[in-house]
Amino acid sequence: MEPQKKVRCAIYTRKSTDEGLEKEFNTLEAQREAGENYIKSFKHQGWEALPDHYDDGGFSGGNLKRPALQQLLKDVEKGKVDMIVVYKIDRLTRSLLDFAQLVKTLEKHNCSFVSVTQHFNTCDSMGKLTLNILLSFAQFERELGAERVRDKIAASRKKGMWTGGSVPLGYTLKNKKLIIEPAEAEIIRFIFEDYARTRSELLTTQHAIERGYTPKERKNKDGTLKNKEVFNHSMVNHILNNPLYLGKMPYKGELYEGQHKAIISQDLWDRVKSLKSDNLGNAFCPSRSVKNSLLKGLLECECCGTMIPTRCKRGNKYYEYYTTLKSVKEGAKAHPCKIGSVPAGELDTFVLEKIQQIFKSPKIMREMAKQLEEANPKYSANDAYNLANNIGEVFQYFEPATVHDFISEVVEKVVLHQEFIEIKLRPYGADIFENQLTEPDKCYCKESLVLKYPVKFGRKRGSMKIVEPTNPTKDMPARDEKLYNAVTQAFYLKNEMETKKISLAELSRREHCDHTYIGQVVRLTTLAPDIIMAIIEGRQPKLLTLRRLLRERFPYSWEEQRKELGFNPA
Repeated sequence: MEPQKKVRCAIYTRKSTDEGLEKEFNTLEAQREAGENYIKSFKHQGWEALPDHYDDGGFSGGNLKRPALQQLLKDVEKGKVDMIVVYKIDRLTRSLLDFAQLVKTLEKHNCSFVSVTQHFNTCDSMGKLTLNILLSFAQFERELGAERVRDKIAASRKKGMWTGGSVPLGYTLKNKKLIIEPAEAEIIRFIFEDYARTRSELLTTQHAIERGYTPKERKNKDGTLKNKEVFNHSMVNHILNNPLYLGKMPYKGELYEGQHKAIISQDLWDRVKSLKSDNLGNAFCPSRSVKNSLLKGLLECECCGTMIPTRCKRGNKYYEYYTTLKSVKEGAKAHPCKIGSVPAGELDTFVLEKIQQIFKSPKIMREMAKQLEEANPKYSANDAYNLANNIGEVFQYFEPATVHDFISEVVEKVVLHQEFIEIKLRPYGADIFENQLTEPDKCYCKESLVLKYPVKFGRKRGSMKIVEPTNPTKDMPARDEKLYNAVTQAFYLKNEMETKKISLAELSRREHCDHTYIGQVVRLTTLAPDIIMAIIEGRQPKLLTLRRLLRERFPYSWEEQRKELGFNPA
């Protein structure tokens, strides 16, 4: 007789809030005890409870971002768990979509689950229907509870009541009400009055630091402090825009009379708002106001870290730059950068020129053609190939956000150093770049996937310029771009005809191109593979031009093609 197979059972428990978890016997322990008793009732079938505890106290069932659940799923993937036991199915999840994802994971690793208080069998259709009904009600119950909470918060805010969150500087919380803290209220009044006098958030920040003022102390759940030691520009900006200090309670863009006392007067608030409105356009604006930044989220400075797009207004013109986040938040004097602000157009052009080979790959060009076709039917594949041939024209065909998405797919990071610029490629972009090279590139490191270009940041007529040292020209294979683009285009057009099952005439109407020319181009797909590779790599005979290939009727036989077009027979 074969020994009975053991079923390793993991008990999962959850509670939406952390209220009552400090008790000697809380709900998580009650759920686990019920699970252990349930497992004991199936001891004759080989069930045994695992000693590991998977308890999520204070986590919602509306998503799967729960530490104990994630650990449980990892153990399931490692094959350590055969059965998951829960008190009720809604302890596992209250979302139908998440449940479908969980079931898929469990089935993949031969793991089952069971509910202690809800008996159903998922082996038949009726059991699956029962489970889905239970989950639907669980999700409905959760959404109904969330609506009630939102309605209660809205009603409380409209009555001017404090509904929770981080207590702002200047107040303390007593009996769920905001009470003025005199020492902190003095800091708030100083910040508003100093800004009204200096008209500069950066100067106000410096003055607050000089006076020894510090932000409010805040603690994490584990008791550790998480506040910053000194004020910065963003903190001061947040204080100057917070209507709580006027005695108002904000809710969804509206202000309601608060139940707490005001720290500043209406006159001082109005003066500050008027000055802030007048100052717009005279200084850097937040990055969200800059629409044309192609390297947003990709740029770093060697000394100051993250760089963000900003802009300033001179006269009637806006000028866009990349500058360090620290300079925007705390001022350039507090954090002087070795490089400083770099014109966005100058840096965008530099990076695009260095990675333009990637955009000439057939895969990227096909994607560009698809994007153009979706954006406007009048654009054809020819537009995409012309675009790839001159990457500077990309702004004429695509929105800057689309160009940013293309760059983000192939570039991971751009780091500015005083003596050089590094472009860190993603593995996908590096593969394309390496395949497009006709000879080794000294600026490219294959191991780290980094392009490193020596540069100098200089100024010409007051504007920052990126200057590269001049290198002597070398004899290297020169790829015929017209011929290369035509061969790439040929495979694209042939793929369109085959996948969409359209005729040559229909394709010519859609591409707004003469059908005779399209027929001549598509015929290039019959060239021998080694001839096509020679054209891609720039190794074709000098007398082999696009004009010759389109006008002359080259043979279909690959061996005869090599002879007639000037290649050595294979």
